[in-house]
Amino acid sequence: MTDSSQTASERLFSYEFMVLLLAATFGFCNIAIFYGFETYLARLGIEPAWRGWLLGAEPVAAFCLRPFLSVLITPRNALPLVRAALVGMGLALCAYQFARGIGPILAVRLFHGVSFVFLVSAVTALLAQAIPKALAGRAFGYFSLSSLVPYALMPPLAEWLLPRLGREDRVYAVCSLLALPGLALLAPLGKRLEQRAKAGLANAGRPTWADVRHTLALPPVRLVLVANLCLFMSTTLVFFFIKPFAMGLGLADPGFFFTVSTGASMAVRVLAGPYFDRLPKETVLVGALVCLAACMLGFAATLGQTRLLLLAGVYGLCLGVAMPLMSAVMFGCSPPGMRGTNLNLMLFMMDTAYVFGPVAGGAILAGGAGYPALFVLSCVFAAGAGLLVVPLVAASRRKRGKPLASGGC
Repeated sequence: MTDSSQTASERLFSYEFMVLLLAATFGFCNIAIFYGFETYLARLGIEPAWRGWLLGAEPVAAFCLRPFLSVLITPRNALPLVRAALVGMGLALCAYQFARGIGPILAVRLFHGVSFVFLVSAVTALLAQAIPKALAGRAFGYFSLSSLVPYALMPPLAEWLLPRLGREDRVYAVCSLLALPGLALLAPLGKRLEQRAKAGLANAGRPTWADVRHTLALPPVRLVLVANLCLFMSTTLVFFFIKPFAMGLGLADPGFFFTVSTGASMAVRVLAGPYFDRLPKETVLVGALVCLAACMLGFAATLGQTRLLLLAGVYGLCLGVAMPLMSAVMFGCSPPGMRGTNLNLMLFMMDTAYVFGPVAGGAILAGGAGYPALFVLSCVFAAGAGLLVVPLVAASRRKRGKPLASGGC
């Protein structure tokens, strides 16, 4: 297969890219409004033992489905699935006001999770065809903002709506209206994608299992997949356990940790995005992962609020570089026809970390080792991710400047 992206226009902000960016943003918007879902479940009288299962039902759906969707969703069938997923997510948001018991809420959560994983997987498959290879670093930097901006905007919006609507489930229903502009913008996308396919600018066929086995046999692909798993194992430990740690240090608003880290992450992706494609991606990625590992050790030794917030900024900067570059490296290492599949497999690594990361952290704390041991484990995972990428640095130096017709680092 030829690298069709090399013959495409090197313009990043095409209509296709912008619409896919907005569709993904909507998907994360209706996830971000569930920051207070545990409080809502408590108000409904749901037993504490069940709340965790209801919270986790949505990511579990993604964990179970993503490996299959990585192969079954292709650029040829992805657009109808994006439309269906947007409708499904809107219906799920409306359904919460009718679900009161454990069973109905569980059913809605699972349906919501299935719709969400279909949306993100289908958008990823289309995105792999819309990004010029030469601009992959910058593209994934901007695309990753679709998962960050909603967490900055939706909680304040929900807090503003809540006293006016009276209940969280009504807020969820109102937010379902965000699906409408996404559906409208998707309307002309079919013809544009069809034109790209006719021009030979898209590999729309479904990969066979032999294709999957072949691409997974490529050492760079395997290394990046495992490195991505290690990266998210490291960050999920912080995500799920930083609040009680921060409260133990006396931080009145633990959410401020995420305000600082998310702000730093967004800033570096916007300001440094153009440099992601000018510098050697693998080398910069290793540097970001090493700094992330050092940051985790800093958390382990932190005893004060000021130092914690300073480290929150460093943490955000590291993630703002590491996450989009990890996707960009996978994009460059993958054969053109397998880029969508491999990017979805990276999302499966993320799902895996979100399922098993909290289990590992809970086991450490339950064993009495404390937060320093938990952050040391985070450091080990981050350092492991960096070590896995090191072989790709040497490979990229050897091949820099040589044309690659079938993918590869």
